[in-house]
Amino acid sequence: MRFMVFKSSKQPTRNNQDSGRPYDVTELIEAYYKSSWHASCINLKTICILGDGIENPDVVARLSESVREDSIFTLLQKTILDLRVFGDAFWEIVRTGSSIEIYHMPSWTVSAGKNGGWIQELDSGKVEFDSESVWHFREPGLLSQLWGSPDYLPLIEDGTIDTISTIKTYNRNFFKNNAIPDGILFIKGGDISPATESGLRRFFREKFLGVENASKFCLAPIPEGVQVQLEKLQDHHDGKFMELKDSLVAEIISCHGVPPRLAGIMIPGSLGGGGEASGELKIFLNTRIKPLQNIFGGQLDAFFQEVFGIKTDITFKAFDIMPSAAETALNMLKS
Repeated sequence: MRFMVFKSSKQPTRNNQDSGRPYDVTELIEAYYKSSWHASCINLKTICILGDGIENPDVVARLSESVREDSIFTLLQKTILDLRVFGDAFWEIVRTGSSIEIYHMPSWTVSAGKNGGWIQELDSGKVEFDSESVWHFREPGLLSQLWGSPDYLPLIEDGTIDTISTIKTYNRNFFKNNAIPDGILFIKGGDISPATESGLRRFFREKFLGVENASKFCLAPIPEGVQVQLEKLQDHHDGKFMELKDSLVAEIISCHGVPPRLAGIMIPGSLGGGGEASGELKIFLNTRIKPLQNIFGGQLDAFFQEVFGIKTDITFKAFDIMPSAAETALNMLKS
């Protein structure tokens, strides 16, 4: 007996969160405003991807006829920022006769509707769109076949951004609460009832537990003949917090792929010259930014093919990087 196995071209499916995003939009917005390092890296990548704008004059001319409410540069900046923060970006397409109008739709206001359509939730209410009225830009991801995923999600999942925010909050409250380190309270020369002890325990849990209550100072009246002694258990080790903060900051910029110097971090032992910074920027643009430009440019090509019926090969004008003195001298020798 022979057994024959036939391979199917249809790929196996898995459960995808296609009706809703695979992440919390509010959490991503809070993370953006919670960490200055994280926001700085996102903003840097956004402006580097956009560069000096689209190189293709015919594409710019066509967009100038269709873009409404924003300039072309602003529309692209908003779109790329949405992709970097949320992994998804949306344009509303309005067809009026033979003309086409394009409007930016803030990514956090858009959700999936029925039958492939979209829903936008605004302060004025919900608006439903069919699939032909919305163009969806998507950052490639593994969490959904419909929704994109931002490339910094590991910083959310492992709590890096939350931890560095907690350290800063703790230190701020430490000095706000008189900078008194943790200690233990001794009561001498008297006894307290079980009810009083229970009340003290409840008082300390409610008033001293948590980051927001870091190192608060307690003042309480005591009965005559009773002595209260406060003993420090440990000192506040600023060094450990600084080491952990530096490690978390390095993890943030590493996840984004931003060179430390471009994020405003000086590495001990580095020369600190303009040529070194220029070299780091060149590597960053070639290894991180250029692939993201190609992905976004390819999606713009698909947009022009589908909406305008035009075949394009969209590229972006790169920033002009001044060569180092060594490169200048080498080029002069070669010539």
